[in-house]
Amino acid sequence: MVHVRGANAQPAGEPATADLSSWLDSIAEINRAANRGTPLPELLDLIAGTTARLTGHDFCSVLVEDPGRQALIINGSYGLSQDYIDTINARTPILIRPGDTGEGPSSRAFRSQRPTTVLDIAADPASRSWETVAAQQGYSSLLSVPLVVAHVPFGLINCYSAEQHEFTAREIILMESMANQAGLAIETTRRLAEAGQRADSSAQEAARLRAELDALQHADDNHSELLRVVLKGGGLPAIAGTLSGMLGCTVLVDDAAGRLLAAAGSTARPAARDGWFASVHAEARQRVGSSADLEVVAVPPAPGGAPDGAGLVVPVVLDEEVAGHLWALRPSSPLLVPQRRALVRAASVVALALLKERTAQEVEWRLSRDFFDDLLDADGPAVDALHARARQLGADLTRPHTVLVIRRDAGTEPLHASHEDREAYAQRSLLSLVQRTGAAWKGATLTATRSDHVVVLWQDAEGCTRSAAEFAHFLRREIQAYAAGWTATICIGPVCNQLPEYGDGYRLACGVLDLVQQSGRGDRVVSLDSVGAYRLLLQVKRPRELEAFARATLGQVHAYDEQHGTKLGSTLRGYMAQRCNTAVTAKRLHVHPNTVAYRLRRIEELLGIELTDPQALLHVQLALMVEGVLGDHPMAAEISPEPAP
Repeated sequence: MVHVRGANAQPAGEPATADLSSWLDSIAEINRAANRGTPLPELLDLIAGTTARLTGHDFCSVLVEDPGRQALIINGSYGLSQDYIDTINARTPILIRPGDTGEGPSSRAFRSQRPTTVLDIAADPASRSWETVAAQQGYSSLLSVPLVVAHVPFGLINCYSAEQHEFTAREIILMESMANQAGLAIETTRRLAEAGQRADSSAQEAARLRAELDALQHADDNHSELLRVVLKGGGLPAIAGTLSGMLGCTVLVDDAAGRLLAAAGSTARPAARDGWFASVHAEARQRVGSSADLEVVAVPPAPGGAPDGAGLVVPVVLDEEVAGHLWALRPSSPLLVPQRRALVRAASVVALALLKERTAQEVEWRLSRDFFDDLLDADGPAVDALHARARQLGADLTRPHTVLVIRRDAGTEPLHASHEDREAYAQRSLLSLVQRTGAAWKGATLTATRSDHVVVLWQDAEGCTRSAAEFAHFLRREIQAYAAGWTATICIGPVCNQLPEYGDGYRLACGVLDLVQQSGRGDRVVSLDSVGAYRLLLQVKRPRELEAFARATLGQVHAYDEQHGTKLGSTLRGYMAQRCNTAVTAKRLHVHPNTVAYRLRRIEELLGIELTDPQALLHVQLALMVEGVLGDHPMAAEISPEPAP
């Protein structure tokens, strides 16, 4: 066979006589490629091609240990077909251990780290597995030289000859020199690649740090802007509006009980905005559940809804307790890590605003409490000064006011406080709830605490208690909805026109509360249409005696009504209210006068009395008054009917 060689190559078997400058140029080319950071596969192909040209052999390959350290894989080559490379790598890999026919030459060279030669592949028993592919590729002889990189076995450089060739010691030494230079070049390439990776990693880390620094700076700017809003006197609505503009989303603030305190960013019509906010807030709370008390929580979109329903909720912590939540909903773009940070820091500003409001409220409450202490003892020359103080607190006591007293029912405790703080927490919660509700109704001109209850002065320009009653019933529903763990009873006292009347009206309302709550009939609204004989009833210190009196007087009538489905009790009450006039009573009850007369006779039979007897009438009237205060029986509701909300 005629061999085609490079211009400087020598005849086969005499590569040692190759021109030294050619070797140096080739080695320099390999080093330049390594220093340029040539990818390792390209460098291995260059090493294989350079080695083949310098030695004058027909084929050359660079084999590398696989990651599992079980076989040698061809990673660089010269003159070898792709089919041969694929067959060796995929079907007959060179195992780094003896095979069925013994250990192949490449495996021996790698494991012993010494050059190995084969004169005739077909005659070598250990090479039987590769005999066919060797014949197809067209080589007979093999020289395998270990390739070491950074003192660690890396692979092999194999040279193949088409004709049988006896490799001389000189050739082997030159091949080892080439392998050493190749190892240095590979190590250089690897180090440059590692350095490049480290540089890329450093650049990525620097970019990440810059982005984080920018985010922190942006969060600082937002935080400073929110603080300026608070320092300028802006409350929760101003904070919500500013934060909504910063984050491009709807922002809601609620308290620990879920009451919506502030909102901003609605795209709804102004007339429907409050309802829209409430709807969005209710839906978000339902999707998140109780987990919002723990940490920053992602608000998932509504099932089947648009992705813009997603958002975030952050707890607002005050005095180591969750005082509320800050919601960011329906964002115009996804809320990423920077927005999360901004929201967390904004929660601290909301906590500051809540603390500011709480402090202002406590000052206002203290001033109002001090004013009430003096108002309830108003007399003589102090009256003018009290009017001036009332005006400073926002109340005009020259106009009529209704006295309302609200007190927590015994045996009910709040759920959001430790045992030692429950009383103070409940009283503060009750006062805050009453004041917030009164401010929304714009009728409670003064609100303050006294002892274990809250007092409200409700202005009614027309001298009618109906608006106060509506407020009382609405407030009761608010307490039931938001005051977790406790209930309250509300007494609507008399209308006061002069300052000295407030003390009596307050004490009367407190007496009604004592009567109702000590009898175990709390969580209700009680009212007095007129004072009259109620003053005498409220002097009784044992409410159970009044209960027993009412039951003994009218109990048989109620029992008969319950058993037979009659209306003797309501007929009796109407009869007494119409000054014992049968005809007027029948007209008011929409029945025939004979029906009223029959019912009255039945009542007399049941009670064993005559309704013409003044003493019997007095007892019946007192019993009805007690039931009116206690709300003991369905007919008692007619004494102080609950107005429509």
